[in-house]
Amino acid sequence: MIRTIDEVITELDDIVKASVEQQSPLGYFAALYKRVTVSVRDGIRHGEFEDNERMEKLDIIFASRYLDAYRSFHSGQNASQSWLAAFSSSSKRLITLQHLLLGMNAHISLDLGIAAAETEPQKPLSLKTDFHSINRVLESLINDTQARLTRIFRPLGIADRLLGPIDENLSIFSIAYARDKAWTQTLELCLSSDAHREDMISRRDLAVAAFSRCIANPKKLSVRLILLAIRILERGDVSTRIKILDTQ
Repeated sequence: MIRTIDEVITELDDIVKASVEQQSPLGYFAALYKRVTVSVRDGIRHGEFEDNERMEKLDIIFASRYLDAYRSFHSGQNASQSWLAAFSSSSKRLITLQHLLLGMNAHISLDLGIAAAETEPQKPLSLKTDFHSINRVLESLINDTQARLTRIFRPLGIADRLLGPIDENLSIFSIAYARDKAWTQTLELCLSSDAHREDMISRRDLAVAAFSRCIANPKKLSVRLILLAIRILERGDVSTRIKILDTQ
């Protein structure tokens, strides 16, 4: 059982290292997630949250859902449909950003609301400020992550210069929107009976898994062709890309 946020970072680092050795695309999300967790840990150490001890508790519960799903998938045991859809896509030839979006979709859209509800089941509103303060951490990493993706797919830098702040603003909005939905889910779970809660999680899991399949297999031919072109132009092998996303 994980007891500290440093143990979370160690577990994530182990997944990154194993993915580099195995050339596994699952390391893309693990590398990004490790950098996010390091930023949250640093924020806790600097007292940046309303309740730093509770924030570490939330981070541990939240991360444990991903780590448990990762172990379950690799041992052939049952994982949530959301993570099964995300992990199963690792065998497909997707671009790096698709793999990141698959992990973010499963973890934010399903796991976050559940983890928050477990952190403060009796007083969920007391968690609101710190819950939303994580947006600042994610926003602070957008430019850095985009720079890393540009090293993998260099034409992205041209698009960034042409679009200016528009693409960053869209990314911030998307993250904020997903987290707002997760916050709504937190409140709904805290107010529900045990039986209803399980049904809500199950239905949410199926919906998130369905969206993951759309990320991995977009219906529009034009989108598929663009993704194919990006994949051909991405530099390096899987291990190289993981290291680009992982470097502190």
